[in-house]
Amino acid sequence: MLYWEKWTGREGAAIQRVIDRYNESQHHAWVHRVSIADLPAKAMVAIGGGDPPDLVGLFSFNVPHYAEARAVMAMDEFARSDEFDLDRYAPHVRDILTHEGRAWGGINTCSTSALFFNRTHLREIGLDAPPRTLDAFDEAAAALTVTDATGRIQRAGFLQTLPGWWPYLWALIFDCPLYDPATHRAIIADDRAIAAMHWVQETARRLGVGATRAFSGAFPRTYHSAQDPFISERVSMILQGPWLSAFIREHNPALDWGCVPMPLPADAPEPHLARGMVEGDVLMIPRGCPHPEEAFDFLLFTQLRENQELLAKVHGKGSPMREISDSFREGHTNPEVTVFDAIARSHRARILPQTRIWKQYADMVMSAFDAVWGGESPESALLLVERRAQQLLDLDSRRNAAHGPNA
Repeated sequence: MLYWEKWTGREGAAIQRVIDRYNESQHHAWVHRVSIADLPAKAMVAIGGGDPPDLVGLFSFNVPHYAEARAVMAMDEFARSDEFDLDRYAPHVRDILTHEGRAWGGINTCSTSALFFNRTHLREIGLDAPPRTLDAFDEAAAALTVTDATGRIQRAGFLQTLPGWWPYLWALIFDCPLYDPATHRAIIADDRAIAAMHWVQETARRLGVGATRAFSGAFPRTYHSAQDPFISERVSMILQGPWLSAFIREHNPALDWGCVPMPLPADAPEPHLARGMVEGDVLMIPRGCPHPEEAFDFLLFTQLRENQELLAKVHGKGSPMREISDSFREGHTNPEVTVFDAIARSHRARILPQTRIWKQYADMVMSAFDAVWGGESPESALLLVERRAQQLLDLDSRRNAAHGPNA
């Protein structure tokens, strides 16, 4: 069986250990992994061309597109479908694997984001950890920021532009859901998202648009090297995924760091519950692949708790399973894994909108974020995004109604 996966390096070696376990455990199939760049696009081309691999490792936000295009097989299409049990997963993980009431794959790993902080820097201003409310957090970030006589930033306490991958995450932190699946409505211009963008804009106003853009733009786009803004200690606090722990250990092992959930507005309901965005890597079986039943057998093997915990430990991530073994945290590569676990299991955390227009929607939020950072009104920028996203959602709904979801 041919398995296309996006992972390389340490992450690729981890999934290869699971593959080796499977290959050694039985004699009716053999899994061969190939690392593929730009995998989501290439997999869809291969499926459309009638020459797909047996398995593909994609991202959770790919699930709606691949499911609606019927490019992959649902788990209930297999003879042993009763062995695929959604109840084994943590609730948000179960949600990212399902679309339109059906499960479309298994989990490879799941992740969320937490606030990494430099303990040495925080001690300089008399703190042991970041404050839990945004007002106090902003004061701490300002105290941690160091500028020269010209206003050039030498060290930033915190910037919403770093790493800059999830501009929509700030709306989620303020409890804006982005999308209502029941009504197929885009939700980005409501009071919660507008408040989030005003908070973002205040940072740009305080430090200067030009100064913040120059500072953020000086870091390599690839990150996760010795030049990473947090690893290099040029930024005191950053919202990042659990994988950053492994790169800290590799490039700056002397760094004294910790993690907490992102601080919240003072009026946030249930402030004891962490906010965050739960994403995942998913393993799916392309429609028309040469060995679907054998691929499903391997997929079931990867979903065993011991295999999921192996992957999670190497990747520095929390477990995607509802029940965690007593030994999971022993020898885990991420000493703050419990923080990420708590965020992923919080009912205040959210998954990304399950719609195949999400990529366009996300790109529009990115453009709006940049405009707001530059001084544009959050209200007008987000209203424009909501209107355009809704047009795409309505168009997609009409197309589905007229031609079916794989149109």
